[in-house]
Amino acid sequence: MSNDRPLISVIITCYNYARYIGGAIECALAQTYAFKEVIVVNDGSTDDSPRVIARYSDHVRVVDQTNQGAAAAYNRGFAESTGELIVLLDADDRLHPDALARAAAEWSPRCAKIQWDLGIIDDRGRDLGRRFCNFDESYDVTRVRESFSSTGTYRWPVSAGNAYSRWWVSKVFPLDADQWPDGTLNTIAPVYGDVVTIASVLGHYRIHGSNLWSSNGSDFSRLPHRIEQRSAEIANMQRHARRRGLPLPRAKTLDHEVAFINYRLMAKKLGLSYAGDAADSTWSLVASAYRLLRVEKYPRSLGMAHGVWFGLLAVAPRAAARRLIGLRFVRGSLTQPYRDGLDRAASSLRSAGRALVRMGRAAQAAPE
Repeated sequence: MSNDRPLISVIITCYNYARYIGGAIECALAQTYAFKEVIVVNDGSTDDSPRVIARYSDHVRVVDQTNQGAAAAYNRGFAESTGELIVLLDADDRLHPDALARAAAEWSPRCAKIQWDLGIIDDRGRDLGRRFCNFDESYDVTRVRESFSSTGTYRWPVSAGNAYSRWWVSKVFPLDADQWPDGTLNTIAPVYGDVVTIASVLGHYRIHGSNLWSSNGSDFSRLPHRIEQRSAEIANMQRHARRRGLPLPRAKTLDHEVAFINYRLMAKKLGLSYAGDAADSTWSLVASAYRLLRVEKYPRSLGMAHGVWFGLLAVAPRAAARRLIGLRFVRGSLTQPYRDGLDRAASSLRSAGRALVRMGRAAQAAPE
């Protein structure tokens, strides 16, 4: 296949997602880009997933295996694929019809990956009005490279928001059983080549009870493990960088990722021990968050929402912090009246924050 029309492999993994898998397959088949192959790995589903997948067997390559977990399912899908670009699509997520075409148009042989924004939907596919990662047009190859060179990280979306070049991911596959494909691949990508960003929503990430920390938002025990896992992903990236002779920044990478400042602050407020917690304090984490919010060019309303969240969490007593964190984890699976109520509360908090800023400016401008 010529470089201007690379073959793109869409690898969809499924474990007991009968209610979603048909939609994932259909969105892959509906792509306007013709040079594609769709591979569906059924990872030992015990629900109706095999029957749903079978409906599309004339149009996709179906691979059945005993249940071995996400990494093994993606390993099998990658081994079956032949594309120059690889898209990993979870069974509950979606791609816009022109996602592959837009990715192919941006790709070049020196490109490690193309990434794009994801809209957030709920379990019924309703748009929740949020984006991930909220890229702006200035978030280009140079800005990604500068961020990675100085901090060891950059802004990246989860699986459905990426198309990876085969020439370098073949150096990473097969994944170990405890590796998350998106965290592993996205963290390493800038070591090997350019990261191209499309500042448009080209897919959807679905939030529902089964893909959060727990179905009810009360199981916080996974927070220390997730922090440890992210630290392992960064260490893995550093090994790849050293092998390629790439200079590594002195910065502590986890201090430059909003999500993991958030996870560490949540763990700290809940009294959970995690790797590196002795060096963290509530206010040092909040200071890191506010510094990062100033550096990253988030939309104003989103930056303010993050700022309000970190401030509230910092001052909340443990019992209140537990309730706040529980609501944050389950907000995508709440019924519409509850979501509306949370949206109104968030709007009120943002208005209060703006009023405080105006009062502070007025006080500074007032004569002695």
